[in-house]
Amino acid sequence: MQIIHQDTKEGRIKVKVETLDDLWHLYHIIEEGDTVYAKTLRKQAQRSDSLRAEKVEVIPVFLGVRAEKINFHRFANALRVTGPIVYTSRDDVPLGKYHTIAIEEGTVVTIQKPRWKEHHIERLKEAVEASKRARVMIVVIDDGEADMAIIREYGVEILKGVRHNLGGKRYNTNRESEEKKFFHDVAKSMTELMGRERIERAIVAGPGFVKEDFHKFLRENYPELAKKVVIEDTSVTGRTGIYEVIRRGTVDKVYHENRVAKEVQLVEKVLENVARNNGLAAYGLREVEEAVNYGAVETLLVLDELLKGEHREKIEELMDAVRYSRGEVVVVSSEHEGGDKLKALGGLAALLRFRIK
Repeated sequence: MQIIHQDTKEGRIKVKVETLDDLWHLYHIIEEGDTVYAKTLRKQAQRSDSLRAEKVEVIPVFLGVRAEKINFHRFANALRVTGPIVYTSRDDVPLGKYHTIAIEEGTVVTIQKPRWKEHHIERLKEAVEASKRARVMIVVIDDGEADMAIIREYGVEILKGVRHNLGGKRYNTNRESEEKKFFHDVAKSMTELMGRERIERAIVAGPGFVKEDFHKFLRENYPELAKKVVIEDTSVTGRTGIYEVIRRGTVDKVYHENRVAKEVQLVEKVLENVARNNGLAAYGLREVEEAVNYGAVETLLVLDELLKGEHREKIEELMDAVRYSRGEVVVVSSEHEGGDKLKALGGLAALLRFRIK
């Protein structure tokens, strides 16, 4: 994401959306009541004469819409903001009518807020920094099966895997050639994705020796791709294997600033402290609020969904209090395993500096 212009007096920030991750960040920045300005297309009915039906013309127009509904459509690569029109660049577009602005990659959009909150500014800065970083890919591979995922800012995107029937190991003279075809298919998929998604490193993992065989194959046939690959062990394959790679911290080793890996590991640390019953973790609104009042919170974990829920103002107060006491606030995405586990804890948890009970 690029910040094009910032007017603190007017509460306006103009940005350019560059990636799907940027749309996810904006989904958590834009709130009901904000005004969103962008170039858009609007259908305009025109009557040619009294005997003919109306013709509908699509016209380009620059609009300002007061947000009432904000929807993130991940698979359509779009963020849609719906509300009444409060500004228009054309006299023939009436104010007060409802319109939906579709924000996509490449869209320049201005957001105006009555007050920019601290966590909104932090998320905006994260989006700008994230655009400078390359993404990480995980490939979990075993006999004839390769599952792939991209680590995005908002979570883990599980991609369509590669499947190939290699046949049985005994009495199968074609197994070696079938395995090479499988390896070629996986390598081609990786090359295509890494080029399209600006991915610079890939973690290839698995429970057996297939990952080493695949890496050897890459060195011999795809040497440039092989240079970008890091090998890791897992106990299982599939989606569970992908999350095992993340929990092990391998993503951090490959790409030390990755957001998802940090969030997953912090939630795991909370669960570990809860299991040990050592008094260094709190979860749920009542427990966390008590810890905040004692100034005991070192790291506050907030599920992103809570910042759009009915207790939003109370959560924001807790976030401000933790920052004031020099604690860290981490907004955890609901789009990955760590977010699921935090949701099971009530969406709110904290790592404490000291015991309070």
